[in-house]
Amino acid sequence: MPLPHWVARFNRRFTNRFIEPVARVSSGFAVVHHLGRSSGTPYTTPVNVFDADGHLLVALTYGPSADWFRNVQSGPASIERAGQVHRITAARVIARDEAWPHLPSFVRFALRILTVHDFALLTTSTEAQPTEQ
Repeated sequence: MPLPHWVARFNRRFTNRFIEPVARVSSGFAVVHHLGRSSGTPYTTPVNVFDADGHLLVALTYGPSADWFRNVQSGPASIERAGQVHRITAARVIARDEAWPHLPSFVRFALRILTVHDFALLTTSTEAQPTEQ
């Protein structure tokens, strides 16, 4: 069961502002740059990210209908990790069983408590882009 929408709204309005600067340079975090599907407005979303066989793995704690993920699926997007920006070329939902082997045990424990079942598997370009977005 995804986290309630009020938690997402609170995080978008308050928590993300403090996490984003750290997420840009920390290895376990990243910042997703994406455009609104209807408005075309640029957005940034900090996420926890894990390596998964040449792809990036993100727990969809708000479910696959989260705005940031839907924006990434429908339009141009990039991900900034450890000071480098890579274009996201594909994004798909995978189940917990497929994602579990790529996650540390303490993360699996936390996600089990939160009952997270869906994960985003992001394919990125191998060529880094300029960090301005």
